[in-house]
Amino acid sequence: MKRTIPALALTLLCGCGVSKEEYDAKAQEAEGAKAQVGQLQQQLAADEQQITQLKSAAGLTADQKAQLEEAKRAMAEAEERGKLLDDLTAKFKKMIDAGHLKVTTRHGRVVLQLHNDVLFDTGEADVKPAGKQALAEVAATLRGVGAKRFQVAGHTDTQPITTDKKKLFPTNWELSSARAIAVVKLLTAQGVDPSTLSAAGYGPYDPVASNATPDGMAKNRRIEITLVPNVAELVKEAKAPAASASASASAPASASPAASH
Repeated sequence: MKRTIPALALTLLCGCGVSKEEYDAKAQEAEGAKAQVGQLQQQLAADEQQITQLKSAAGLTADQKAQLEEAKRAMAEAEERGKLLDDLTAKFKKMIDAGHLKVTTRHGRVVLQLHNDVLFDTGEADVKPAGKQALAEVAATLRGVGAKRFQVAGHTDTQPITTDKKKLFPTNWELSSARAIAVVKLLTAQGVDPSTLSAAGYGPYDPVASNATPDGMAKNRRIEITLVPNVAELVKEAKAPAASASASASAPASASPAASH
């Protein structure tokens, strides 16, 4: 009958006066030593990888380091924007399903789009009752977003104003601006901090669809509530990589924020 090596070793050790308890303790000690060796090997591999990364980083020029920091910041902003987009989509699910609102991104910013048909009659800047209810739901969510700023922008199609409101709104610029201001007033009346809101009118000059079809014109008649970046934070973030690059190159550097729509 064949014996396994551990069984044979145990038999020999017992024959030499070593008890089973002592044998088990030694075997456990050996297993522990093996585990420690494995952990040390893993740590060594991780250290070697980190050293390689540090060597690679050390070989970067000041411009390359600045580009790397810019890429990291852009990735962080994209992740934050994605989280906010998912959060707002979940909170506005009821309005989205009803076709009253759309949560999307434009020009790298999170945007709430509300169709004018829900808010306004043709050529009018007074919010309809159904629109007031929709804006009350929007305000309830905006109040909980936190320290954010929003621009409320009015947009129209390319059709000129032909109603009796033409004297009040000579062009779509005046109409879109008046509608944006009306929405801002309603949001503040619903408890949104007025210091976080601004109003703008773009008329027909920032379309999201072609004005060649009725469907496209309907899409262009809209109110957009856009999350606006904090300018102070943008200046701080822009100066950070520039200062780092300056220190590496021992030369002065400066950065200025760029305005964008």
